[in-house]
Amino acid sequence: MLLYVKHGLGAVQVNVNTEFPEHVCRLKVKGFESLLVCVCYRTPTEKIYYITLHEKLRDLVREVAEKNLVLMGDFNYRNIDWEQLCNNGGGTEEGKFLECVEDCLLTQHVHCLTTRQSTLDLVFTQEPDLVSEVQDLGPFDSSDHHLLMWVINRSYYNDRACKNVYEYSKMGTVGINKKASIR
Repeated sequence: MLLYVKHGLGAVQVNVNTEFPEHVCRLKVKGFESLLVCVCYRTPTEKIYYITLHEKLRDLVREVAEKNLVLMGDFNYRNIDWEQLCNNGGGTEEGKFLECVEDCLLTQHVHCLTTRQSTLDLVFTQEPDLVSEVQDLGPFDSSDHHLLMWVINRSYYNDRACKNVYEYSKMGTVGINKKASIR
């Protein structure tokens, strides 16, 4: 996997604790505090690595699951139905990955086949409105995978910045009850 970043976006590599063999970067984009971008490739053949990729991928997802996250790539889980959020006859590892995605409250945005038979290429965010207009641009010439394009909505954060945002973790029970009683 390779991620190209426009020079003016101020990409900085982020070191993660997991052993999953991928890279993460943080972008400084106008309209965002910062945007964490992670590109993943989970090979269907674990024999090329000497680690349990399924487990390390879940570790990576848990570690990077935060606001302003775009996690994308080829995850190679053929039997997950992303419309129904269920594991259709896949193995235990597919079920565990789906459970991890749900536990981290991630939204998966690709709703088309990205190969002839499956949706393997995925785009996840923590905020459901961060990504929109996912388009299938057809297959690459040298692969059965399709090229995907989508929009990252900066306006979502600009709109949110105008509203009152409370940090409930710093307010305590009395502060939360006070705010709740106003409504």
